[in-house]
Amino acid sequence: MNRTILNVLLISLLISPARCQESDSLAVTRHNELRRADTLVLEQPDFSHSASKAIMFALVLPGLGQGYNGKYYKMPIVWAALGAVSYAVVFNTKMYRQSSLDYALTPDDTNERYLRFWRRNMELSYIGLIAVYALQVLDAYVDAQLYSWDVNDNLSMRVTPSLQPLMAPSSLTGQSYGLTCSFNLKGK
Repeated sequence: MNRTILNVLLISLLISPARCQESDSLAVTRHNELRRADTLVLEQPDFSHSASKAIMFALVLPGLGQGYNGKYYKMPIVWAALGAVSYAVVFNTKMYRQSSLDYALTPDDTNERYLRFWRRNMELSYIGLIAVYALQVLDAYVDAQLYSWDVNDNLSMRVTPSLQPLMAPSSLTGQSYGLTCSFNLKGK
């Protein structure tokens, strides 16, 4: 019990100077921003765009969620995909009905194979229709979530190969190969 209390006190003492330094650096940064307030423009992201509205629009009318997100070029793509899959549903259903009539008239192995083939294609067409519909809803949701995402040159990432020494004394080569990932934050 005493060791636990002692550990908590020790950790809090070690963390408190770091917090003071952090708050001091924030105060200096805020002071510098106030000094440059006439030239500094801080853009706030637009959170008025609703992902739930995009989902509702996409569920009511396919492609409308993409229009709500301002991705108008995706609307004809959604309509073309739904049109193609709908055509496949209609065609395969018609062929399945025809082959079921043929099988009812002459129940032989060939007609049974055609019946199975067209039934499988019809079921896959319905699955494709559901998949395209769900994907357009998912696309509208993701676009709505990323609507206010800030993409600019202030953040960059670079992955480079690296060669680092090993800390193990029993190592024969003394070096380790790997990848280094570095994030660079650039000021305006």
